[in-house]
Amino acid sequence: MRIRLAGALALSAALVSVGFTVASGSSGAAPLKSVTFAYDFPGPDFELIPVVVAQKEGYFAKAGLNVTVKFPPNTSTTSLMLSTGAANVGFVTTTDMGVAVDKKVPLLAIANYSMSNNWALFAKPGVKLDAAHLKSQLKGKRIFSYGDTWTEAMLPFVLRHAGLTASQVKIVTDPTAIDLNYLLAGKVDVSTSTTNYEIPGFEGAKVKGTLTQLLGTAVGAPNIPIWDYATTKSYAASNGANLKAFMSAIAQATKWAVANPTKAASLFDTTYPQSGYTNAYNLSGWKLTIPYLRNAQGKYFVETTAQWATLSSALKSIGLIAKVPAPSSYFTNKFLPAS
Repeated sequence: MRIRLAGALALSAALVSVGFTVASGSSGAAPLKSVTFAYDFPGPDFELIPVVVAQKEGYFAKAGLNVTVKFPPNTSTTSLMLSTGAANVGFVTTTDMGVAVDKKVPLLAIANYSMSNNWALFAKPGVKLDAAHLKSQLKGKRIFSYGDTWTEAMLPFVLRHAGLTASQVKIVTDPTAIDLNYLLAGKVDVSTSTTNYEIPGFEGAKVKGTLTQLLGTAVGAPNIPIWDYATTKSYAASNGANLKAFMSAIAQATKWAVANPTKAASLFDTTYPQSGYTNAYNLSGWKLTIPYLRNAQGKYFVETTAQWATLSSALKSIGLIAKVPAPSSYFTNKFLPAS
């Protein structure tokens, strides 16, 4: 779902092999407990800002942790890193969680990152996309997909809403491409991504006009959280104190980054100067992420039975999972700090 830049992917090769640590701690203090955090993408981008802020502003150190960030070789490996012990906490999509649990991978979501669904369809400026005429607008058209589980889960609902089948459109799948480049070059008619990634990419492309967008939730996609923080059930059982400390630090860092978006983006820039992304892109993306971090009650992180029931039913209805488990098999809120 991300805008992929050549610089970001080049950097990822080095980061994958050695991980990336921002030291935190002070002399004379009690030894910090080590926690390895696995991101969901081969290189860093602005959704990593809460972790960066927790490192650079000392929230992890105050919580008694030294957190190392590692990056997977591809977007399908974070769950494996968790299940094999290569990482203790990870950043994953809720659909990845659903598929992993269906395959008996003992993952456990410990907090929502985002609280609602901002995945959308996009078209060039001047091209119309609207719920009332979606069938004619999509029929026979080329639709870009990274082949990620989120898009695989959401796109069938959109096609169903439009009265179309997958055979009536051409889905162009390329996990290594930049979807916006495909769109602007005319290689596809419609791209799919989230608003916080696609809009900053379009802004950086300096193309005249306004990017056409249509939220998936307006055309049949379920309105559920996209990303969460996860661990394994075994790590949760034996290292609950570490997880409570991690989430306490993340909560403070997230609130700081929301209150100080410009400083937060700059911290990301200085921590990952070779990320391949501009400060303008990082700042715009983070600002567009902020509205999705809290639920309707203004709460961060809190997971619900309803969201996981909705997700699992959705995944089952399109054949991505074999059966619908109890929502409690996916998540716990017990490691969240008191609000």
